[in-house]
Order: sequence, then C-alpha cells, then structure tokens
Amino acid sequence: MQLCFCRDNEVKHKLISRTEAKQKFLLKDCDLDKREPPLRFILRKNPHNPRWGDMKLYLKTQVQYVEFWGSEEALEEAKESREESREVQKQKRFNKKVKELRRTVRSSMFKKDTSVHNHDYGPEELLDAEEDLYKKTCQTCGHQLTFEKM
Repeated sequence: MQLCFCRDNEVKHKLISRTEAKQKFLLKDCDLDKREPPLRFILRKNPHNPRWGDMKLYLKTQVQYVEFWGSEEALEEAKESREESREVQKQKRFNKKVKELRRTVRSSMFKKDTSVHNHDYGPEELLDAEEDLYKKTCQTCGHQLTFEKM
C-alpha cells in the first residue's frame, strides 16, 4: 500500500499510532503483527524526542476492522469489564492501605516492653532438708527458682 503526501487526514486515511491502537481497540502486539492479513505501517521519527524509537503508524480503518472482537458491542463490553476490574483492584489497594494504617495506629498505642528482665530474687526458703532443696522467688515477676545446695 502506498500513500501520497497529499492525502487527507480525515476518516479514510487517518493514521493511528501503535500505542493508541492497542489502547483504543484493546489489541495486543501479536494482533497487530501476526494476524492475517498483516497490517502495513509507516515508520516515522518520534516527534516528542527523536532519540526515542520510531513510531509505527497504522491506517485507522485497517486497525478498526481487525476481526478480533467481532463487533462494536463486544469491544465495548471488553472495555467495561477491564474498567470494572481496574476499579476493583483500585479499591483493594485502598482497603489494604487503610488496613495497614489501622494496624500501625493500633500498634503505636500499645507499646510492648521488649527490654530484658533481670530477676531480683528474695531470700532463700528451705523446701526439703533431706535433699537440700531450696527455692528463691523473684520479687518483680514472681518466678520461682528451685535449686539444691552443695
């Protein structure tokens, strides 16, 4: 297919970039490259930055009639379902952030004491004179230590 430079930019010869075609018609790279009949394109330098890659420009009428969705209604349904799933994901991310925020606020209210406890034992008490068993009790936490003297 050859286009002359005096073409009209209206409906018949309107060009569309590869990115825009993928977004507007929900196509994938393989749809544009490998489907039959193969779509022709024009390579142009990127007008935003010439160091970026070349743009592939397709005829909008050809991309529009790629038989992937079958009808306009199917394309619209696919767009709506993708929009709904996008909204669901957005809501999930929001709920997750709120849950994490609640957890941080809740945990900051209650500080857990993670310091090491050193027992402060009181006087020894005799448990069994025959076995030489004694016990000491911590005055802070109530821990009991049983031991025998040698």
